Amino acid sequence: MEAMAQDGSFKMNRHKWIVVIWTFLPWVFLSIGLHFFHSIFWSFFLYHGCCLLPIIIWRRKSWQPHLIPPTVRQVASIAAIGVAFGLFTFTVHHLAGGFVLERQHALTAMAMRGFQLSMLVPLSIYFVTINPIVEELFWRGVVLNDLTEGDHKLTTPPYMWTNISFAAWHFLVIRLFVNPWLIPLAVIIVASVGFFLSWLYRRTGSVILPMLWHGLVFDLAVIVLLWLIVKG
Repeated sequence: MEAMAQDGSFKMNRHKWIVVIWTFLPWVFLSIGLHFFHSIFWSFFLYHGCCLLPIIIWRRKSWQPHLIPPTVRQVASIAAIGVAFGLFTFTVHHLAGGFVLERQHALTAMAMRGFQLSMLVPLSIYFVTINPIVEELFWRGVVLNDLTEGDHKLTTPPYMWTNISFAAWHFLVIRLFVNPWLIPLAVIIVASVGFFLSWLYRRTGSVILPMLWHGLVFDLAVIVLLWLIVKG
């Protein structure tokens, strides 16, 4: 059964339903890590290792053909954009950080989940390397590919579901850092990032480029904010 029927309506089959149901699991695994184990380590382990990695391996045929290496120019451009965006994030934080972030609330939430200053560097390295690889292989490499099949229009239900569900679970983390009334805007920004990464994936045919953008631009900006929160 194809993703889009001849009349233009979207059709589902059993495999697509499994993938859709799987997009709800980050809520479950991350909630257990954050609120049952109260642990940053277990949160990452459950989300990446127990939730995303099994289906990434199972559905590896969906993303393996797209492991197209980027050019040196592409890597250099992304790195330069990442540095510029990091400096932009640093500047905006100093101008309006107290307006956007709840620093004391964030520090308390992190401390309750076992964060220590000695974890800052390894956590930062993990977050800009492993996190974007695993997330892109799941959200773009598996979910987007398996739901869209041959259809590449950004306005189709599979594209909408992939990127909205990608953004929605971030609520669990965003609410620990951002002022409550800005949480919807933060989720919308994450959804916009998801749509951009999906567009980039389809535009280039390489799943590695979204990984690089995810890690060196967007996750790096988050790490900048994390350092600013911790260092004050």
